[in-house]
Amino acid sequence: MAVSPDRGGNIFENCISIMPYSLLSNSTDWKGKRMKLLEGKSVAMTGGGGGLGRCYGLALAKAGAAVAVADIKLDAAKATSDAIIKAGGRAIPVHTDVTKAAAFEQLLDRTEAEFGPLDVLLNIAGMFPRRALVDMPEEEWDAVITLNLKSVFLGARAAIRRMLPRKRGIVLSTASGTGIRGQPKGSAYSASKAGIIGFTRAVSLELKDTGVRINCFGPGATDTPLWRVGKSEEDVRRLLAAGFVYQPDDFSNVVVFMASDVSAPLNGEFISRDLHR
Repeated sequence: MAVSPDRGGNIFENCISIMPYSLLSNSTDWKGKRMKLLEGKSVAMTGGGGGLGRCYGLALAKAGAAVAVADIKLDAAKATSDAIIKAGGRAIPVHTDVTKAAAFEQLLDRTEAEFGPLDVLLNIAGMFPRRALVDMPEEEWDAVITLNLKSVFLGARAAIRRMLPRKRGIVLSTASGTGIRGQPKGSAYSASKAGIIGFTRAVSLELKDTGVRINCFGPGATDTPLWRVGKSEEDVRRLLAAGFVYQPDDFSNVVVFMASDVSAPLNGEFISRDLHR
C-alpha cells in the first residue's frame, strides 16, 4: 500500500509500516543489506555538490549504484564524486545547469555513456531565499520557481523519455512539508515544493503500468549550508539543541529504499517526516 500525506498520520511512520524495519534502521545489518539494493544501477543526481547531495550520493554508492554527480559548481560536484570514489564507489562529476533542457540531455548522455542505461534520476538542486512576500522582487520569485520546480520538469521529462522504451526507471525529487503547510518568509519555496508534489502525482498517473515510477520526499529541516542561510549562530545552536533539525545522513536510508526496486508499490507518493511539525 502506498503512502499519501492526505491519508492522515505521520507519513514517515506510516511508511515504516509498509516495509521491513531492517530497511530503515541504522544498524550494521542494514548497512550490509543496503550494499545490495542498488547493485548495478545507474544514477544521475542533481545538486550533488550540496550537503544533502554529498550524503545521498555516498549512500547510493554504498548501496551499489554508480552515480553521476551533477552541480552548477563543478568543484563541488568533484568533491562529492571524489568522496564516493575514495569510499570505494563509482562516480563522475558533471557540470550541469539544471534550468536548461540541453544541459539535462548532456547530463543523461554522460551518465549512460559511463554507467549504462539510466535507472534513477534524483532531483536535489534547489534554493531557499527567506523573504517576506511584500519585499520579494519578481526576479527572485522567478529564480526560485525555475531552479526548484522547472528543473524537476526538465529532468523528469528527459529521464522518462529514456526510461519508457525500457519499461523501467525511477524519478525521485526533493519536495518538502512546507509545500503543504507553508512557512513564513518562504512563499516562493513553499510554492515550488507544492508544485513538485502535484507534478509528481500527475505524472504518476501517466506512468501507470509502464514500469516507470515517480515519487518525491521531504527530508525535513536539515543542517546544511542552505538551511543555515539567514540564521544567526545563536539560532542555529538553539534549533539544533531543541531537536528540530536533522543531520544530512538521517534520511539517506529512505532515499536508498525509494531508489530501489524494493519500493515498487510506490508511485506518485510524497514521503515526509516533518509534514505535521
